[in-house]
Amino acid sequence: MKRGFKTEAKALALEVRSEIGLTAHQALDPHVLAREYGIPVYHFSELSVTPETLRRYGVDSPQIFSGALVDHGRGVAIVENDFHTLPRRRSTLSHELAHVLLEHSHELSLTYDRKCGAAAEQEDEADWLAAELLIPSDAAFRMAWADTPDQVVAQRFVVSLVYAQWRMNHSGARKIVSATRRKRAG
Repeated sequence: MKRGFKTEAKALALEVRSEIGLTAHQALDPHVLAREYGIPVYHFSELSVTPETLRRYGVDSPQIFSGALVDHGRGVAIVENDFHTLPRRRSTLSHELAHVLLEHSHELSLTYDRKCGAAAEQEDEADWLAAELLIPSDAAFRMAWADTPDQVVAQRFVVSLVYAQWRMNHSGARKIVSATRRKRAG
């Protein structure tokens, strides 16, 4: 990621959240954000695909396909694999929305096993902005100061436990709070 991107992403996420009436400490519904930006979201199960395709990507190997950002008229649409759990769908949708918010090129962006077809730098940026959208740094730090367990973070922001753990660690919240507490105590 380019220098300063994380700071820019933090500000952008807070700005976008405020557009839909959310503070940093409230759970974001990515579907509401998509509607705000006029981006239709379609469920994979509702597409006109063969029963074999539906079974393959929905039942047999759902990890192959999480979501896609596709051209739709003069804009884009998102297809999400509605066979996934709600927390995973929210993560995928936030990731695809991050590509839109960052104005990344999107030839056809398919998300599978947590990666989509975009360039590595764009992927990292979309991952980081999606994390800021779902669990803003301000919220991560507040919860770290309150010693909030990762399970509670996951429940509060409707993400998976793994995602909550990743966010609390990669935001630096737990590490910085711990170091500050040691410094104050010593």
